[in-house]
Amino acid sequence: MSHIGKVLVCIACILFAGSADFAYSQNIGGNRPETQRHLEDSLKRQVAFLASENLKGRKAGSPEEKQAAKYIYDFMQSIGTIMLSPEDGDDFGMANPVTGDTLYSRNIVGFIPGYDPALKGEFIVLGTQMDGPGYERLTVNGVPRQRIFPGAYSNASGEAVLMQVAKMIAENKFMFRRSVLFCFFGSGNLSQAGSWYFLNRSFKDVDKIKFMVDVNTVGRDSGPNQFQAFIGLPDKHILKDIFTVSGQPFSLSVKIAEREPVPADYRSFHSADIPFTLFTTGDNSIRGTIHDTPDQLDYLQLSQIVEFVYSYSLILSSKDSFEKQDEEEENADRVYSQIEVDKRAAFLKGDERTFLKDWVYHYVKYPDSAIASRTEGTEVAEFVVDKTGKVRDIKITTSLSDDIDKEVLKVIKASPKWTPAEINGKKVPVRISIAIEFKLAQGSKFGINK
Repeated sequence: MSHIGKVLVCIACILFAGSADFAYSQNIGGNRPETQRHLEDSLKRQVAFLASENLKGRKAGSPEEKQAAKYIYDFMQSIGTIMLSPEDGDDFGMANPVTGDTLYSRNIVGFIPGYDPALKGEFIVLGTQMDGPGYERLTVNGVPRQRIFPGAYSNASGEAVLMQVAKMIAENKFMFRRSVLFCFFGSGNLSQAGSWYFLNRSFKDVDKIKFMVDVNTVGRDSGPNQFQAFIGLPDKHILKDIFTVSGQPFSLSVKIAEREPVPADYRSFHSADIPFTLFTTGDNSIRGTIHDTPDQLDYLQLSQIVEFVYSYSLILSSKDSFEKQDEEEENADRVYSQIEVDKRAAFLKGDERTFLKDWVYHYVKYPDSAIASRTEGTEVAEFVVDKTGKVRDIKITTSLSDDIDKEVLKVIKASPKWTPAEINGKKVPVRISIAIEFKLAQGSKFGINK
């Protein structure tokens, strides 16, 4: 696998998961937030490129599929993803079922490492099908022509959603305990060959994959095409995580599909006994036809799906364990994330940003040793706010220096009590991660005390 002085302390911004902070789906009075409009515009551009006439439906093994792979690779690299495949993709050969010739397709794979030393060796896979329905050659009145099946719904929509989810995770990577793999699989239309190749020939740590999330054929919000999740056999733990996200304010409602809505790459993971969730809006009459064009998609719904998949991925990445426990025992020992609770833990009637602004940056000092060595960057700390509101289990997950670690730990340890988080009116412990930026600048004064 391939590629694996005067000082100003700048107040770091902390980015949150959860629908309250990524509420792209708010649409009150017809005025959508700027963040949502920007996301919709990004999705439109990506779908327009992937389903353009020039890419001829991204047929598996074609030069156009290779173009799509390069486009996705460039985007993923631009957002800071560590790429595990070459820019043309991790290619593989297979027999063309029609001609018998060898067909070469490819996967694009990248990852963002988790921050938790104990869990970053485990993986959550976010996957989607990269190839489309392609085109066919025909003769009209003696003139050879091509009939292109653009594949906007099948599956440029899933590719664009996964690209935007990856961007959101990259911007909030300090919140993800486990590592996240992003896989754009080739030859999905040919028996999910790309995902089979990834699991059986390419990726060496399959036993460390804890869960797979598949996004395929999304963005049709009419009639039978509602947002749905397919998990195979019923599993109360998976259902609980899905409904945790669905139950958040402004989140999409989700239907649990009893049967497979569309064939997708999750099949390869299911065969490898890896638990999965397929998110889709199901089959319809335009999928894979000449009418499967970008204007047929609901981009508001696509933006909401981006938010949903991001939040679901955060929950999966944050679990202490995927081992199934007795529910009573699990709930007694469990430490939740802020996105999973009904009422978030609060600091002085505010949130984590209030804690940073009014406590951390008010009291933390830039150590003299760090100034002398010109040490700068982002320090990430994690702690638990327990049922009583006390801050405990503090640890540094991204360290700049020993002295900075000591200073940050000292300030967080001295925190006044928080208002505990709640679920159904019951106080529960939550895990919180914050990012503190230490930055040196010329000609400036301290933003905090020396």
